[in-house]
Amino acid sequence: MKTKKKNKNRIHNVFFNVHTVTGITISVALFICFLAGAFALFMDNIDHWEGNVKNNAYDPKIDYERLLEVTEGEGYDLDNRNIQIRYYEGATSYIQINALPPKLKDAISIADDAGPSRKDSLAMANVALRIHPETYEVLQKNAEFGDESLGTFLYHLHYFNQIPNLGFYLSALVSLFFLLAIVTGTIVHWKKIVSNFFTFRLKGSLKNLWTDAHTSLGIIGLPFQFMYALTGAFFGLALLVFLPMITLVYDGDQDRMTKDVFPGRTNYEVLYEPLEGRLNINDLVAQSMEDLGRDDLANLQVSISAYNDKNAHLSINVFKSKINQLVSYGHTTYRLSDGKVVNSKAINETSYNDGFVMAFFNLHFANFGGYFLKFIYFILALITCFVILSGVMIWLEARNTKKYEHKKRFNTNVGAIYLGASLGLLPAIAFFFCMTKVFPLEMEGRFGTMSFVFFLFWLCYTIYAFFLKDFHKINKHALLVTGILGILILLLNGIQSGLWPWKSLPQGYIDSFFVDVSWLVMGSISLWAGLRVKRLVAHKKQKRQDAGQQAHETV
Repeated sequence: MKTKKKNKNRIHNVFFNVHTVTGITISVALFICFLAGAFALFMDNIDHWEGNVKNNAYDPKIDYERLLEVTEGEGYDLDNRNIQIRYYEGATSYIQINALPPKLKDAISIADDAGPSRKDSLAMANVALRIHPETYEVLQKNAEFGDESLGTFLYHLHYFNQIPNLGFYLSALVSLFFLLAIVTGTIVHWKKIVSNFFTFRLKGSLKNLWTDAHTSLGIIGLPFQFMYALTGAFFGLALLVFLPMITLVYDGDQDRMTKDVFPGRTNYEVLYEPLEGRLNINDLVAQSMEDLGRDDLANLQVSISAYNDKNAHLSINVFKSKINQLVSYGHTTYRLSDGKVVNSKAINETSYNDGFVMAFFNLHFANFGGYFLKFIYFILALITCFVILSGVMIWLEARNTKKYEHKKRFNTNVGAIYLGASLGLLPAIAFFFCMTKVFPLEMEGRFGTMSFVFFLFWLCYTIYAFFLKDFHKINKHALLVTGILGILILLLNGIQSGLWPWKSLPQGYIDSFFVDVSWLVMGSISLWAGLRVKRLVAHKKQKRQDAGQQAHETV
């Protein structure tokens, strides 16, 4: 009996230690994922607010034939390439056109008099252009990874895209470790999960206080956190998911797998036979839009496979913002030689093949419930941020004993850096919002300068926290700075654009009204909390302090 109990305790300790180690290891990175991700839920709204864009129905009118002419006019040879075209609406609206270089043998086989040497010329280079949606002027070349708006920047920050090559995979590993922390944490608390939820000890040690807050709020957000950990890990490690499928089911044929799973994004084989008399792309896109519908249009992506080849195909992918519909995606694929529809999916049709990835994406970004669902996600993301911080505080309080006295300085430094890097992100984001209304939209190098100042502000607060080494003041000052800057955001937007909340809503600038009022509420709450927050001390320590002060007053 004793052996059985000993084994149970050992298993419990193993899961507890795994939960603690994984949680502490990823705490700062996970905090960044959730806080930046909370704002990224509203990235389109933030981009509209930044550019003072009116809320109109999303219906980009693009001349695709002219777009291709402009691209070729820049010196690129588009023949036989796979081309992706997408319209971005925000602070600075633009059309993005991307086309990877042909394979080496393709470049040689389509060469004219220049022969194989053409593979090194501009004509065969990678195409990554940003083009003005009205004037069709080339705004930027080599524009694959640039952030030109605040909402998009926060979206990229939440999966560390600012770290070249490694950031995306780092965020996937963080999600995977978070999933492990959730599973082990659930196992540790499973037997007392109900009683722990209703337990909140305000008296006693600080460790108990932080533990109760961590457990209670962790249980509230458990389904939400599990969903985010699972979908985040899936997006980052999708290659590991599809690799066995390609190997075992499709015998290594990636194109055949893509055709089944993503039929709207299939690349067709190049036959190296010139296409004569192809159909007009604008007419086919218009026809597809009539079939798929223009209402509730959230995004439109157009891709051309094997351009100007006899086997050229045109795919139109439509994404809708329908409430209460998890998968709202449709596509049509035409053969450009005769206009035959070779593949199509209506918006209301749902199939596993091309539906599960879209379902994961919509679950991750709450794209199926309107403002209300995004607001719920936002609150749950902030709760998760608190759960992460409370876990760090449990770890710090557990080491605030005589047993760890020889490591007290090290633990204090680590805690200060952890809290400074985490809590400093919120005022840094508020400061970035302020900067977007101070730096003119037409300023050259505007966004590069602002992003540099943002990271500098964040770093300075982390350094400030390291030298301060007072956990109470690190938290208090972050709340105060966020509160002041949050209220200032509304004032700066009103001065810069004239879109004060009482004007923006009646004039149809819904996103401007929404962002201003949201920051006014968040700023006011942060300022109030920063002014009201008191230093937490253990109950016994407080009694000793009160007794000492009473004795002093008696004397």
